[in-house]
Amino acid sequence: MRYLGLLTASMMLLATMSASQSQEAADLLLTNGFVYTVNEGQPKAEAIAVRGNEIVFVGSAEDARAYAGDGTEIVDLAGKMVLPGYVSTHDHIIGAAWVNQGVDLNSATNKEETLQLIRDYVEANPDLPIVLGQGYNPGLMGGIPTAAELDEIVPDKVALIIDWTLHNAWLNTKALEAGNITKDTPDPTPGVNYWVRDEEGNPTGVGMEGAWFAAYIPVAWDAEKMISESRAKLQAQAAAGGMTTVLVPQIVTPNVTNAPGMFKDAETTMKILTAANEAGELPIRTFVSPSYKDVSADPVEFAERVRDMADRYKGDMVRVHGIKLHPEGTWSGMGVLMLEPFEGTDNYGASVVSPDLMKEVVLAANAQGLDVVSHAEGSATVRGMIDAILASREAGNTDERNAIHHFQIVHPDDQQRVIDNRIPVNVTPIFSTDWAGQDTDYKKLLGGERVLNYVGQYAKAADADWRMLSISADSPSSPMSNVGMLNQIYGAVSFKSTLQPPEVSKPFPPGAQHLTIEQAIKAVTIGPAWQLRMEDKIGSIEVGKLADFVILDRNILELDDPEELLETRVLATIMDGAFRHRDGL
Repeated sequence: MRYLGLLTASMMLLATMSASQSQEAADLLLTNGFVYTVNEGQPKAEAIAVRGNEIVFVGSAEDARAYAGDGTEIVDLAGKMVLPGYVSTHDHIIGAAWVNQGVDLNSATNKEETLQLIRDYVEANPDLPIVLGQGYNPGLMGGIPTAAELDEIVPDKVALIIDWTLHNAWLNTKALEAGNITKDTPDPTPGVNYWVRDEEGNPTGVGMEGAWFAAYIPVAWDAEKMISESRAKLQAQAAAGGMTTVLVPQIVTPNVTNAPGMFKDAETTMKILTAANEAGELPIRTFVSPSYKDVSADPVEFAERVRDMADRYKGDMVRVHGIKLHPEGTWSGMGVLMLEPFEGTDNYGASVVSPDLMKEVVLAANAQGLDVVSHAEGSATVRGMIDAILASREAGNTDERNAIHHFQIVHPDDQQRVIDNRIPVNVTPIFSTDWAGQDTDYKKLLGGERVLNYVGQYAKAADADWRMLSISADSPSSPMSNVGMLNQIYGAVSFKSTLQPPEVSKPFPPGAQHLTIEQAIKAVTIGPAWQLRMEDKIGSIEVGKLADFVILDRNILELDDPEELLETRVLATIMDGAFRHRDGL
């Protein structure tokens, strides 16, 4: 009887242990890898266990064995590297694929090549009702092109070609007629949103900073179809590059310059994102910031409307995050506001949203508990956003996490003000390189001294505080081939273009401080997670956080040369505990 009693007790203990192990078993176990956690309390590990969408273990491969059960997927990494998933705070990977339709002109290096690519495309696609394209570069073409030049290739149907920055567009005569663009058409904002004109005031074919939207909408825009198709296409590409979370600071549609149309497209977008998430088809956590660009919109009413959206969309997968301020155009088109005039001119540029109005928008948004990120390329716009952020803090909004995006041409005094006041910034590394002749344009428009002291000066922010810096591709303003995590790291540590052969691109600006690879990793993980108020859930690999990872084919901390980053492969992207991209693992 005593033996039977002991046997019964042992069986009950085994059953209890088995039940306990079953309850503790992980759904996914990554083991025998090099896990760089970006967690100062536990910087490195060998294994990760995931249950559902949550990390339940980070540690040694030996200890991880306790989390293996009958239903556990076990992935032997064989020394491969695991990083937290890529968190981007500036990519337009929802509604922006429409800007890349048609002929791709990004490979052209001069006017002749540009025109020939268009000619070849038209001849190969004779039945197209309209001709679209993207990527022409006036700097490489020797000047701004004209409708007459496009008419020679496309005389009988609408042709509309968006430039390499995605801000401006080149139209033929039929497109100008479709948009009813004439000598009497007013420029929305002279110097920023305007039509290039001849001496008599006639539009010559190029609309700057969205002036061309009026011609595009009636001939090509289909919001629900284009936004839905764009989301699926662009997010799949971004996930393959390691992205697990994105802030879309402005849904790029032809309605961005009018608030009613912008909000209509934003509501359509949020419904599309929600449906994709509910269907299990959303590969990236997607946060959206509606854009303030229409100066006729009252800042208080605008902030109230965004607050209403944020109250309805506030999950960890789909969220309305805050407001994007878009006060100006692009520096290369001199459509930005400067503290000093462009080199050799008395032109200080221009902006749509004045610094005073920027301050009103920031105050109104922060009063509603909304963070603001501002497009800021020009030195005066950067200063205006710094002033607006500090004014909001003085007004009592001490919990704000407003940020300056692009941060391209920055006066040294303002570089220091950003550091002293711990103001977050986001930069796109490729925008301060020699890509697409930018080195030549910077020198031409700013002069040598300003290039050396104003451009690409963001490493000091990372030195001061990891929370201050995030880096992103701003795709598709930079081509989608540049969207990946590794491209951003490479650009920040090398100051070279990822879109040119490494032996062709040269570090630019000369003498600028580069990021270390550890700083660059923080700038694509925990730094942007903090800027999105998600640092307690993503951005590092820790027990209790959401299971967002990227798996690389090599340890990028041990590379002999930064150029090896261009050869490194993303083998898998895991978001919310599930594989969203898997290739070679």
